[in-house]
Amino acid sequence: MENVLWNIALILVATKVGGMISRKFKMPEVLGALVAGTLLGPIAFNLIQYDDNLKLLSNLGVIFLMFLAGLETDITEFKKAGKSASFIAVMGIFVPLVLGTLCAFLFFTNVEENIFIGVILTATSVSITVETLAELGKLNTRSGVNILGAAVIDDVLGLVLISVLLASFGREQSGQSLATTLLMVGAFCAAGVLAIALLPKFLNKMTKNIRPNPAILTFSLAAALLVAVIAERFGIAAITGAYLCGLLLSQINHKEYLLHNVKAISSGFLSPIFFASVGLEANLNGVNSEVFVITAVMFAVAVLGKVIGCSYAARVFKMSHSESVQIGVGMISRGEVAIITANIGLQSHIISQEVFIPTIIVVILTTIITPILLKLSFSNKNTARLDTLDAQK
Repeated sequence: MENVLWNIALILVATKVGGMISRKFKMPEVLGALVAGTLLGPIAFNLIQYDDNLKLLSNLGVIFLMFLAGLETDITEFKKAGKSASFIAVMGIFVPLVLGTLCAFLFFTNVEENIFIGVILTATSVSITVETLAELGKLNTRSGVNILGAAVIDDVLGLVLISVLLASFGREQSGQSLATTLLMVGAFCAAGVLAIALLPKFLNKMTKNIRPNPAILTFSLAAALLVAVIAERFGIAAITGAYLCGLLLSQINHKEYLLHNVKAISSGFLSPIFFASVGLEANLNGVNSEVFVITAVMFAVAVLGKVIGCSYAARVFKMSHSESVQIGVGMISRGEVAIITANIGLQSHIISQEVFIPTIIVVILTTIITPILLKLSFSNKNTARLDTLDAQK
């Protein structure tokens, strides 16, 4: 127990100091937290071992981070972004899938493995983007809302894509048919839409004469965890369930009270552990020159695939050049979604360890560069420079 408490204390101090240094250089605090985790892990000083205790807190951290993002989202703007976010999600999957599969043929000849490499690169993990957008005060801009909406849809479409491939390759993970998987995903999505549309009115009636109190906070946190569990049972990522629960509760009377308290728990304790864990998990064992080449190509596809696909989709919906770039950049980070997908491929014997190691490195690299590129894309100078392209037309 002593060791666990020491590790948590060290992570909290290191990530906070890293965040303060990062802000000094006019970069998002999350970047400093990521670097702090890397320095504490096996790549640098190896002061902390990533164990089950930290993994649990890290998982809670990302769940509450996405719950907080849902609470902070303007539901009216989110509804407006439905069509554009859907198309952005589709293009953000299609372009990396095609590019990733084609580039894989430069190194491997197995068709199944190459297609699955493309699938790995379609993943999007928006947790780092959410924190950066919140720091920049851009969460409820048109770009921010479209990024969040597209990421949720991306998660569902990515699950369907993996299910189709596993069924096609005869590698079902749980023994359930593709039809059953699709039915469960559809049922969860339908239930989520209905809950967001109908439940807030009922909850507001129930709490109309109740003043904000700790009981409301406790029940809300429990609801976020419960919906996250239900999402996983239906085969969807827990973070998507937590985000949808946040969207639902963003419409209740006591939203501001919840926001204040959930932010204290998330930003002050759990989220720093999640950000640090990305660096703590990094390990360069088994890395050689060939792995570096494969990693470089995968990283290029991971970045360009999302930027090209999502930016193009945003332009189709008449968004400005600056908004299009912001959306493309915001979808770059892969995070735990890509790792989970790669893990499924590894366990199903579709991909080899030679592919799994570059995937982990690409996850770390995309996680680190996303806040940097987001900061640059939202800077007034770059926004003005990109929007002059619209004025010239």
